[in-house]
Amino acid sequence: MSRFFGALRRSGPSAASTPRSASPNVEEKVRLLRAADLFRDLPEEDVQRIEHMAVMSQCERGQVVYSPAETREALFLLKRGRIEVYRLAEDGKKLLLNTVQPGMAFGDMALTGQRMLGSYAEAVEDCTICVMSRSDLEALIVEFPAVGVRLVRMLSQRLADLEQRLEESSLRDVPARVAAALVRAAEQGGPKIAVTHQQLADLVGTHRETITRTLGDFRDRGLIALGRSQIEVIDLNGLRALAG
Repeated sequence: MSRFFGALRRSGPSAASTPRSASPNVEEKVRLLRAADLFRDLPEEDVQRIEHMAVMSQCERGQVVYSPAETREALFLLKRGRIEVYRLAEDGKKLLLNTVQPGMAFGDMALTGQRMLGSYAEAVEDCTICVMSRSDLEALIVEFPAVGVRLVRMLSQRLADLEQRLEESSLRDVPARVAAALVRAAEQGGPKIAVTHQQLADLVGTHRETITRTLGDFRDRGLIALGRSQIEVIDLNGLRALAG
């Protein structure tokens, strides 16, 4: 069982050990919690109380946070770094379900409508993660209704994003899907997008060689500039038009 699940606790000031990394102090932990979408703008005393429910853990690049073998429910809040949630087909092809950015939640919990059964979550950068059990989250929602409202909004946005990606994969060709993925990434994080050709291929459901040819065409048309593991959007409106 993952040490992240071993770290789950109901409440109290003690925290599980985090191999190869020291646990953050209380002040740092509160600052990290406040940076999460769920807890942003809550009064200081409320965040201090939430701090006692949360377990912070460090995750190195390449480490699997959870795999299809996990059966326990947990909610993860990403504080630093980047996580990829994906599934593997029988032929080994990766289907990227979600790229988790700092401030976002992921994991498996019936009351959040999320499932990690059959999925992997892997750190693609060194990460700091807050782990919460189902009982912790239920207690939070009861005590702090604003957290429940924000969780609903977060899940609604995630559902809208999934519906959009399903529409793109069904109705658009590869260049349009790639353009749409780049537009979303640029709108969320700015024109410089840290992504490899393989990661983009996993995201849109095609082969890396196809992505390389498509991006080369976009570059030749002046839509993007290519760097090492980075794509810079030059003409956002042009990509929007191509995405349809």
